[in-house]
Amino acid sequence: MRMSGGDPMADQRLRAGVIGCGGISNSHTKALSLMPEVNLVAVSDIDESRARAFVEQYGAEHAYTNVDEMLARDDIDFVVNATANNLHAPLSIKALEAGKHVLVQKPMALTLVEADAMIAAEKRSGKKLMVSFFEFFHPAFKRAKELVDRGAIGDVFFVKAIMAWYTPSTDVWRFDPKISGGGILMDGHVHHVAYFLHLLGDPVVESVYSEHGTLNSDARVEDTGVTLIRTSRAIGEISGSNRVLEPNAQNGRLFKEWIEISGSKGTIHIRPTERPSLRVFLNDGELPEDLSGGWIAPRLEWVPFHERGRSAHFNPEEDPWVGEHRHFVECIREDKPVISNGQFGRNVLEVLMAGYQSGRERRAIPLPLAAVAR
Repeated sequence: MRMSGGDPMADQRLRAGVIGCGGISNSHTKALSLMPEVNLVAVSDIDESRARAFVEQYGAEHAYTNVDEMLARDDIDFVVNATANNLHAPLSIKALEAGKHVLVQKPMALTLVEADAMIAAEKRSGKKLMVSFFEFFHPAFKRAKELVDRGAIGDVFFVKAIMAWYTPSTDVWRFDPKISGGGILMDGHVHHVAYFLHLLGDPVVESVYSEHGTLNSDARVEDTGVTLIRTSRAIGEISGSNRVLEPNAQNGRLFKEWIEISGSKGTIHIRPTERPSLRVFLNDGELPEDLSGGWIAPRLEWVPFHERGRSAHFNPEEDPWVGEHRHFVECIREDKPVISNGQFGRNVLEVLMAGYQSGRERRAIPLPLAAVAR
């Protein structure tokens, strides 16, 4: 148990619960366990052994196999919904109706109808709903956003991004359309669609065009795709695949990710799995005082570490998962708007839904879309 009578932080801690103890939940739950301002009260999973393992590994006080029982507790302020995609909407709504703030894993839902129901539940409850896009808190992504916001590279007109990795087996829930809602668009593109919108201040999207398909597997969902997003200011090109056999040059993982942000005065490159993770090129004009011109790496002191078979390049103090959860806690405590609320999550989902419609109809799809059930 983490709270003690002699701890001056004890009365200020927010009390957390975690729904789902699968793969991605490790990142969420570890972040909570590292935050002195949070007391990890309970975890819930239909598999009792996984819930018990989280109690042992992350110091949660209670384990449940029935989420309703956990949500009935009056000593939980917020929950993290880290379940499979098809459970994001129903369990988030249930948690909001139980009076809990909710941080839900991306994508927020499988349909716009579900997303609208989540937003309505948020409004009825008076609690906060935030969709998890942890990249917003990665040092390189944050720094790039700061540079764009202050006009360091001028007006952004083109963003190109790729995320690719190799999944050896398609016999997992992410390849089941009834559970995942889709393939690489819902699992990979979603990250960069969100960052594209975040980078540009959540602009109005005019149209979406996507080419995608099952090209290198026997999966029932698309494994490869390219999606174009058009706004009045910029075009985003989001591409990726979950069946690419290309090891990362620096860490050997079968995973690569990069983003190029082109502006009227320069370009920013983000390579989150490499060092340096951020490079900036400014053509001319007055340089920001902390940049020296040309292709440079801004001063971000990161060190590599290895955990659960994954390597990353940031200090523990800059852990994006901790940063995301700390932001959520601060917004609850100070009653501030969250960085990615339900409406933002819906905007991201709408682009993905338009992408699927574009693939079916082989044309660019104008937005907004009508909210329809599947």
